[in-house]
Amino acid sequence: MLTSIREGLGKIFALVILLLIAISFIFWGVDFGLTSGTIAARVNGEDVSLYEFDQALRFREQQAVLAAQGNFDVNTRNQLRQEVINALVADKAILQRSQDRGFVVSDDDVATAIANRQEFRIGDEFSFDIYQSRLINEGITPDYYESLQRNALQLGMLQQSITGTSFILPYEFRLALGLLTERRRFSYAQFDVASYINEDTIPDESVEIYYNANSQNYVTEPSITLEVLEITSDTMTDDFMPTESSIEEYYQANIERFVSDEQRRASHILFEPGNFISAEQVLERLNNGEAFNDLALEFSVDQLSAQNGGDLGFISRGLYPDSFDQALYSLDSVGDYTQIVETQFGLHIIRLDELELGQSQPIEEVRDILIAELELEAQGSAFYEKSIQLADLIYQNNTDLDFISSSLGIDIMRYEGVTPVDSEINSTILTNAFNVGLIDSGSMSPLIEISENHLAVIRVSDYVEPQERSLDEVTDLIRGQLARSDAERIAIADAEAFLERLQSALENGEDIPNIASQFNATWNEPRWVSRNGELNETPIELANASYTLQKPDLDSYIANITQLQSGDPVVMILSAVEMGSTEALDEFTRQSYGLQLTDLNASIEYDVYVRQAVNDADINISQAVITPIF
Repeated sequence: MLTSIREGLGKIFALVILLLIAISFIFWGVDFGLTSGTIAARVNGEDVSLYEFDQALRFREQQAVLAAQGNFDVNTRNQLRQEVINALVADKAILQRSQDRGFVVSDDDVATAIANRQEFRIGDEFSFDIYQSRLINEGITPDYYESLQRNALQLGMLQQSITGTSFILPYEFRLALGLLTERRRFSYAQFDVASYINEDTIPDESVEIYYNANSQNYVTEPSITLEVLEITSDTMTDDFMPTESSIEEYYQANIERFVSDEQRRASHILFEPGNFISAEQVLERLNNGEAFNDLALEFSVDQLSAQNGGDLGFISRGLYPDSFDQALYSLDSVGDYTQIVETQFGLHIIRLDELELGQSQPIEEVRDILIAELELEAQGSAFYEKSIQLADLIYQNNTDLDFISSSLGIDIMRYEGVTPVDSEINSTILTNAFNVGLIDSGSMSPLIEISENHLAVIRVSDYVEPQERSLDEVTDLIRGQLARSDAERIAIADAEAFLERLQSALENGEDIPNIASQFNATWNEPRWVSRNGELNETPIELANASYTLQKPDLDSYIANITQLQSGDPVVMILSAVEMGSTEALDEFTRQSYGLQLTDLNASIEYDVYVRQAVNDADINISQAVITPIF
């Protein structure tokens, strides 16, 4: 099956996504004496190859470069090396555990997983050519990719076996829910840093000294020249006009969509909810031949329709409750009536009085719809064919974008001086453009899927590294930063002085808002907050910070200084804590919390299992992997 994937479906490539388990562990007792030139590590006698390590490291470096927008140094690279080998060793230890427990992934399982990955598709179709071009560009062998898929499935089976049996005990649930629904009451004084800022107090000499010490932090954005070739479905058929025969054929193939809804005229006899005795008695009289109209007039509690023998007029599907619809539309012939039908309105006996079958709309009435849908269909087909051609051309030559442009008749868009934060460039294209592999190699990118019907291939050139900006360029910026830093320092000093003054003021019953104003602070009266969204106009930062404070004693308080993301220092005064209760929550909320807590417990259990597997393993790591010679 896997061979068929390589030869057929196997042309589909997915970007390598490592099974980097979120584990941070120290290699206690790890032997760093491994010296083989092809082995990165050995776990319980099984090797982690340098090929695996290099592929994983390259992928993580690309992620890190994109995240750092080009600010990527040797220290970061060394840190990534440690993270990657840690993750690969952990994966190997866990895979061994899964094999010991008898988890087996068949070739068919791997093939199905590969076939179902969205990144292997154009629309709903697999693309052999896209796979091959991306495979070549990424330098990944089919065997290696299949092994990644097999490992992912095997790890998933093991994880499910652990997390799927996790549960939380009733007392744990009550305790956790009490903490989750706990409310806290506090007041606070906020010191507005902006009101302290005075740039006139920052001399030029201070700006220059700061610049000389920190000039490496004031650099231009890296830039590139970016060439983009895009294909979109909506540009595939600008002059499209279907033939009359194709319109007729499409109309006939979809004629059921252009048929008006069937209409049924019905009458009913309505009884009060739960009054089955009366309903069954009337149904029996109907079965004995009595007139429906007379019985409706005598027994139906729907007085309006009862005056007309229970007549409800013509009814379309969806107008009445589902059970009513299903019963009415199950009747085959005019005059037939149902058994007792229950809805939220009560009990019904329903009769079919008249039947109007749906009518087909003439082709001329829906002609515009047919043409529009045929155009969309043609666009999809043309887009798919063009995508295949593009993938083929990339596979044949992944450096000559001009050749691809002329072959497809699609113009290349060229952008100069593009930076990682350029708002004029599509964000997906921009992220791929600053891929270190593209910048260094000069080759084209693999196909980039921007949306379901929008693909692009790009080429990057003329990379300009970040350059230090001159003192003149950043003088105003630095002056503002220094002034703000001074302002924060003064504001914090005022907050500390207010906190010191606060204790005696509270003990003596003084006017706290007035004292706060004397310290240049804005006073905010006590309010209740909770973890489940009760904020009472309180910044969520402060609401969260209140839960880090120790619970005060009865008739006491806890005061502390915290700092908002804006830089404003805040003196918080926590005066009361109210424990939550499961009884205060509705059933849906309790169940939601229960699921969340069970999931959290499952994650913790799996993390412990992984850590134990690593701790128990006999691990040897090549010294060159951790401290390479550059």
